[in-house]
Amino acid sequence: MAPEQGSRALRRVVQGFTAATIAAMVAGIWLSIATTDWMWFARSGAIITAFGLVLASRKVLIARADLMALLQDMERVDGAERTVRLESFKRLQRDLDRQIMEKAGFALLILGTLVWGFGDLIGRL
Repeated sequence: MAPEQGSRALRRVVQGFTAATIAAMVAGIWLSIATTDWMWFARSGAIITAFGLVLASRKVLIARADLMALLQDMERVDGAERTVRLESFKRLQRDLDRQIMEKAGFALLILGTLVWGFGDLIGRL
């Protein structure tokens, strides 16, 4: 996968998780208003936390995909070209992917945990 394709795919994943997070929060708020029970909003925090855990754990899946791509690339190229290609491309893509996934995953973990723990208190304000 070319670096540009990987970056676009990564952005789509983060955008999908962001959209799912917003949908979970909106659904929680809607149910809370409809039932006058703000535990629904708090429960949406549990869903957001799960999204954050999935997103944060994706670095394990990325590392596995990198290993598989590395093995395939090694079969096609020999010598110094293989070494240079693998060192530069894989390092850059891996670092970028991990940084973005970790930041987005941890942001969702923090937001989800706060909503989960304190979301029911909004109805008492």
